[in-house]
Amino acid sequence: MREFIFTIDYERGVDPVMDVFIDHPSAHSRTIACNVTEEGMWRLERVAGPETALERLDEVYDDPVQCTECIGTRDCKTDWCYEVIGSEPGVRTVYSYRSEAGDCHSIPRLAIEHVGPGVLCETERRQSRCEWRLLLCDDAGVDGLFEAMEAELRPGLTVEFRQLGSPSYWVDEAVTLAELPPEQQAAVEAAVEHGYYRTPRDISLTELAERLDVSRSTLQYRLQRAEAWIVRSFVTRSMGPVQADEEVAEGGRLRIGRSGV
Repeated sequence: MREFIFTIDYERGVDPVMDVFIDHPSAHSRTIACNVTEEGMWRLERVAGPETALERLDEVYDDPVQCTECIGTRDCKTDWCYEVIGSEPGVRTVYSYRSEAGDCHSIPRLAIEHVGPGVLCETERRQSRCEWRLLLCDDAGVDGLFEAMEAELRPGLTVEFRQLGSPSYWVDEAVTLAELPPEQQAAVEAAVEHGYYRTPRDISLTELAERLDVSRSTLQYRLQRAEAWIVRSFVTRSMGPVQADEEVAEGGRLRIGRSGV
């Protein structure tokens, strides 16, 4: 298996979806699950940000004017389905489906054409940048994918190829609460169950310690260790993988860009 990671930077005015993230720097989206075939792409995405940003995204997705995964100038026509399946203040979980019809050449479609089936995709959008992470069976067709993306690239976009190598990000993603030591896991689960993390709290640290039959200092230590691990995992996940050996270009990253008119 191989891991291919690249980013696309967008100038304002070249993509209506990315314009929302440019205008709302605190907004952020991340793929939860994605399925790609030659016929289309199905995706679950978690979007967080101010309500004004989320409402703008609704408007864009409800009446899409262009393929949101395409980087070219093709006037592609595609069937589109978009539905919010989970919502709370500042956060939404969104299901979307887009068919690959006619002359539409999205990044996932290009990946399948040049690398073959079995591609896993994940994206993360923040400000002017969208990061793509592809998990491939091998890198036999990566050069062709590289050339196709370069040929498709429209003015106002810059592609930065960050990493091609053995999978690391996807392995790091497979972390769960079960990886905590049992006593820390039990402490966190009890704290959530009894409302310790609610605002205001339903239970004090002392009361929770009594329920668990441990000293207050012991419980505090376990929760602090668990919280530190959870926060580190979350921040690492949000920031993306640590830069590893980059095999795409000698001497560092390779950027391809075209200025807008």
